[in-house]
Amino acid sequence: MAYGQTGTGKTYTLGKLGKDDAAGRGIMLRALEDIIGNISTSSDTIEVSYFQLYKESIQDLLATEKTNIHINEDPKTGEVSLPGATVVKIQDLDNFLQLLQVGEGNRHAANTKMNTESSRSHAILMVRIFQDFGPSQLLLYNEHLKPFFLKVHIRRAVNEKVNFGINSPEKGSRSDLFDGKDIPIVRKGKLLIVDLAGSERIDKSGSEGLLLEEAKFINLSLSSLGKCINALAENSPHIPTRDSKLTRLLCDSFGGTARTSLIITIGPSARHHAETASTIMFGQRAMRIVNTVKVKEEFDYESLCRKLENQVDNLTADIERQQKLRDDDKYELEKQLRECQENFAEANKILVTRSEQHQLEKATYQKVLADTTQMYEKKIAELIKQIEDEHARSESVEEQLDLMKKLLSENQKSIQNHQMESSRHQNALVDTTQIYEKKIAELVKQLQDEHARFEVAEEQLDLAKRLLTDHQKTMQGQKEIDELELKFQEMYQLQENTLHKLQLLKSENKDLLEEKATLNEKLDSVSQRLSEEEKQRKAIENELVKLKRAVPENDNDFEDKTSYAKEDINKQSSEFGNRTGSYRSNQLRGTLSGQRATIAKICEEVGLQKILQLLASEDSDIQIHAVKVVANLAAEDINQKRIVDEGGLDALLMLLHSSENTTILRVVSGAIANLAMNEQNQGLIIDKRGAQLLAKTASKTDDPQTLRMVAGALANLCGNEKLLLLLKEDGGVKALLGMVRSGSSDVIAQVARGLANFAKCESRGIIQAGHRTGRSLLMDDGSLAWLIANSNTASASTRRHIELALCHLAQNEDNANDFISGGGVKVLFGISEESSREDIRNLAKKSLRLNSSLQAEMHMQW
Repeated sequence: MAYGQTGTGKTYTLGKLGKDDAAGRGIMLRALEDIIGNISTSSDTIEVSYFQLYKESIQDLLATEKTNIHINEDPKTGEVSLPGATVVKIQDLDNFLQLLQVGEGNRHAANTKMNTESSRSHAILMVRIFQDFGPSQLLLYNEHLKPFFLKVHIRRAVNEKVNFGINSPEKGSRSDLFDGKDIPIVRKGKLLIVDLAGSERIDKSGSEGLLLEEAKFINLSLSSLGKCINALAENSPHIPTRDSKLTRLLCDSFGGTARTSLIITIGPSARHHAETASTIMFGQRAMRIVNTVKVKEEFDYESLCRKLENQVDNLTADIERQQKLRDDDKYELEKQLRECQENFAEANKILVTRSEQHQLEKATYQKVLADTTQMYEKKIAELIKQIEDEHARSESVEEQLDLMKKLLSENQKSIQNHQMESSRHQNALVDTTQIYEKKIAELVKQLQDEHARFEVAEEQLDLAKRLLTDHQKTMQGQKEIDELELKFQEMYQLQENTLHKLQLLKSENKDLLEEKATLNEKLDSVSQRLSEEEKQRKAIENELVKLKRAVPENDNDFEDKTSYAKEDINKQSSEFGNRTGSYRSNQLRGTLSGQRATIAKICEEVGLQKILQLLASEDSDIQIHAVKVVANLAAEDINQKRIVDEGGLDALLMLLHSSENTTILRVVSGAIANLAMNEQNQGLIIDKRGAQLLAKTASKTDDPQTLRMVAGALANLCGNEKLLLLLKEDGGVKALLGMVRSGSSDVIAQVARGLANFAKCESRGIIQAGHRTGRSLLMDDGSLAWLIANSNTASASTRRHIELALCHLAQNEDNANDFISGGGVKVLFGISEESSREDIRNLAKKSLRLNSSLQAEMHMQW
């Protein structure tokens, strides 16, 4: 509010628009600019009314047709409002500037002696601010926006901030802010900027007529304002606010809950000393008024009520719609229920009728079903038997195929060896023939020379005879005759010697021709033998093709019976029950026997000692061929003693220790395996540290074929119950288990065979002879765990060896705890029930029956 003498700058201070220079704007524009900058125009509302008090009549400056607007005062809150005044919502400062321009243009002003543009009315700008708060927004507002709410920042030359008639205190209790919880809260604020008309003396202003009347109303209203200020300053119980409409409009802006600021304007002239003093005294009295600021908040019950009414209407409509749907559904359900009841009654009748028919049909069906079931069970039994027979035949064919593969491989190797030997023989024969032909050529040349000399001698003899005749005729002296006779005798002796040499050369030539013929015969024999072996190889290949066609494609688990030809042939002849199997076995045995006969013949011709000496050759190819010959010879029992006596075992062990060639190691291991089939040789192999060398070989190679031969040799050694402890100490058992890493089914089969032999020898020694007691030697190396884990392997032969090993180990009472802790009892029971061989099933049942601990464990589990 601006108060002061006319012409002292009240309107300039408050209402200057500052169109050209923003720095020259008045407080009205600056206040609205500050308010707009500190609120949100999207959620908050600013309403502006601009009116004037002219001759005790309130006129709207934004709508000139509105005059004599009535004042409304709320009896509860004391808030003053003008319901008839124009209210404009402000969006931005430009909009407000346009309103001010309209209002200033409609305000009463006149020219007096003291002011050329003297305001003849009190101009009042009423700004209302509304802020909507939810429960969560109130706290944010209190903490951050409260210092700015309805605070007017007035930047002007006097460097101070002044707020005018803001009817919204800053502080309020927190409980007031949050009462109502979810009810919308509206915070209100009102800003009154009052440009009072200047007080004037009639004698100085020279007012008359209408101006005089206007001056009277101005002074009257200012006088009423001064009385109210004096009463408030003196804390008078009665405040005469109803003496003037001006005081009624400003009654809630001073002495109440508003924050009020007052601008005092005075003139610099000394002749206005009295007016200046009066104005200052008015300001001093106003400063003594104390206002209590209070935030005005209201619950927006109307908005809430409208919202709830809308919700109620929507819910009511939903309920009615749901009720209608439920009625429709009820009708439909009742209709369906009636239909279902009718259908049920009809179906019940049909069911009773069909039930009677079903009883009759059931008896017939049961009889037919029993007959059909019996028939199908009989067929199933026949099919199962056929499948078992077919499986047995398949296993036999698999065994034959595996054997033929091995024999074919060995035959090919043998043919290659024979071809190499034949090539060497041919080369030697060619060399020998060339030497003999050269010798024969030399002898023929010598013979021709001797024949030439003989002819010369005959000519000389004839000449001598002629000379003798001539001498006789001429009757020369006896001395010449004697000389001629001597010469004749010498020449005759020379002829005899020449004839003898010629006979010797002919004899030697004949011997050479005979030797050449013999070598040619041998070469023909070797070629014929190679041709026969080639025919045999082709026959075996044809037989192998036939067997491949006969074996099902998905049966890939061929059982490896053993790695040695002798054992293969024996097992073939014992296991093949049909004519085809016996014929093929005999054919394979004959082929192998022929090969070994050839090797034996070569051995007799060359000599075993020379072949053994070749084992120490520096040429690896010569060593390989020599080892293969020894290995084939060792496959026959009749040759084993001779090989050992000639130092063959020592040579093989030395070669196994020193050689790094995979082929040599494989063949040497096979030869030792053949020798290890003899009980006497088994002891020699252990004594000569053969088991350690085999274990070392197994650790330094990953070749499956070499590991298979080594495993076969160790498996044969495991069959001697007298050597079990020494074999374990030399690392044989550990090496057997270590070779499982290769993953080869052939190697695993040999490992299983070795463990089965070991367990069988232990069991036989304990049961029959009582040699040793205590846990099995196999328990410490993890053999039992491996046997249990692989008891369901796909290979039939491997599974059979594993089952035998478990059965023999179970016969030792001291192994019971290991069986129980390792889950072997369940596996052993499964073998007794599900093994493919009856003798193994019986052996498993016997082991369970004899071992009381295992029997007790079975009773506990089952």
